[in-house]
Amino acid sequence: MAKLYFRYGAMNSGKTANLLMVADNYIKQGRRVVILKPAKDTRWEMVKSRAIAEALPAESVHEKQDLFELITRLNAEKKLDAVLVEEAQFLSATQVRQLALAVDALNLPVLCYGLRCSFMDGVLFEGSAALMYWADTIEEVKTVCQFCKSKATKNLLRINGKAQYTGESDVVMGDVEDGAEKIFTPVCRKHYLHPPPPAEASRV
Repeated sequence: MAKLYFRYGAMNSGKTANLLMVADNYIKQGRRVVILKPAKDTRWEMVKSRAIAEALPAESVHEKQDLFELITRLNAEKKLDAVLVEEAQFLSATQVRQLALAVDALNLPVLCYGLRCSFMDGVLFEGSAALMYWADTIEEVKTVCQFCKSKATKNLLRINGKAQYTGESDVVMGDVEDGAEKIFTPVCRKHYLHPPPPAEASRV
């Protein structure tokens, strides 16, 4: 029986590399997969990872798009073996529910990769919260804190060196915007709440 999977992790934990490896395994076995990517991720059209040289194409999905309808159509056209979703945190709660319905109706595994927490204090992304509710299997892709050996569970955002805990959850997809340097860092809870000063952090 097919399942809805949510594989989450902090920034730089290798989520996209994991997705690309899974897609590559399917392709090498002669199986058909499609990668979906929310249109909010404007960095590039292909799915890329710094850890893997090869990139793969993705189907861009918009915020109001019906994913049950989309996957049903793509499955009819291509007879899919799996659906992979990149940056799943940017999906709406309605779209995540549509993924669950597609899994059940089509007996098709859907594997979602994304962040669980935004940089904002105590806030989950809408898509991630919905996946925590609807997913059959939830798995953590682990990485370590930038400043110690503890597991990274949070995403620290610094703008021009200053830690940010409020704002828009789907802030930036780039490192510089409107002249401001924006840096995301995977951190443990301790260093999320008490990050080292920028000068000290740069020596870690």
